[in-house]
Amino acid sequence: MCVIAGYIGDKQAAPVLLKMLQQEEGLGGGYYSGMATIHEGKLHYEKVVGDVNTLIKNTPAMQLPGTIGIAHSRTASGGGREWGHPFVDTKDQLAYIANGAVGIFDNLSLLTALSEKLVADGHRFLSAQNGSMGKYPQLTNGQSIHFSDTFCQAIAAAYEELADHSHPLLMAAAQAYQDYPNEIVGLCLHAAHPDEIVAVRHNQPCEIGRNDNGEIYLATTTIAFPPEVSSQMRMPAQAGAIFHRDGSMHIEPFRKNPIPLGPFPSPFAIQEAITPLLKSFEPPTLGTLCDAVKPLWPEGTLNEKAIAVYETLASMLHENRIYLQDIRIPGMEEDTTVPRTHVHLTQ
Repeated sequence: MCVIAGYIGDKQAAPVLLKMLQQEEGLGGGYYSGMATIHEGKLHYEKVVGDVNTLIKNTPAMQLPGTIGIAHSRTASGGGREWGHPFVDTKDQLAYIANGAVGIFDNLSLLTALSEKLVADGHRFLSAQNGSMGKYPQLTNGQSIHFSDTFCQAIAAAYEELADHSHPLLMAAAQAYQDYPNEIVGLCLHAAHPDEIVAVRHNQPCEIGRNDNGEIYLATTTIAFPPEVSSQMRMPAQAGAIFHRDGSMHIEPFRKNPIPLGPFPSPFAIQEAITPLLKSFEPPTLGTLCDAVKPLWPEGTLNEKAIAVYETLASMLHENRIYLQDIRIPGMEEDTTVPRTHVHLTQ
């Protein structure tokens, strides 16, 4: 589980993104953190092994220029800095972040074949490292590739082919997600499109917020949004979207959906599933709560368990029925820690 954030508006994006990321990283991130912005036709990005505080302390992330950007914090894995997000294409024009995994689609072999083709076509994989890495593509040369790096290069390749079309970045990202479906959500920036963020989503969470000035905020959970966000909505599942600087949104449903989206459970069913955990002696984490609601979806369908939990927690926070508390747990590197959020019922 990872957390993502996006912003497009009139403010410097970096401080806005870092603040949103800090609000949500304990729920599903902290082990790797990174951010990308666009300014004057150039992509700027920083990433580290560690939490958002590490990103701020060890890089000039807070000073990255531009009023548009995307940010990411993720759970533990192998690999060093290059296994953090954002991933950047070979021409340093496209930045991509994602949350999710192969999941129910079980198409690791397809992603491996795609990675091999992209290498043969001259694409650069900075995440490549020797040896096997869990459920990630492993090339015939023995190197493993982060599958989000694969998606980044695949989107870049499709973009080159679609550059003469309208909405080429949206078309490229949607094509990659439909040809190689996973239980994921992704955000894209491209230096040639300094006024738009593209989002693509199968079932992992992406919330949309706007303020009265038309600035757009994207996040894994509305808990990350600043107070000035005055309207909120969930991005549709199995769809792609463009969020533009003028405040407009363009959403297109995927045409190919090999696995159906399961019906969203009722608020009553969700609360009934998580209440025993909230009343337990050990305050639950997001992952524990997600495991509790997953059975509410029919077997063989795509679930939206994370969104169900996030939206329920956001409502309960608003009603002062719960509070969130971060504790520090061991990080990826020796003598480092990362935040982990526990959910407590208000007495």
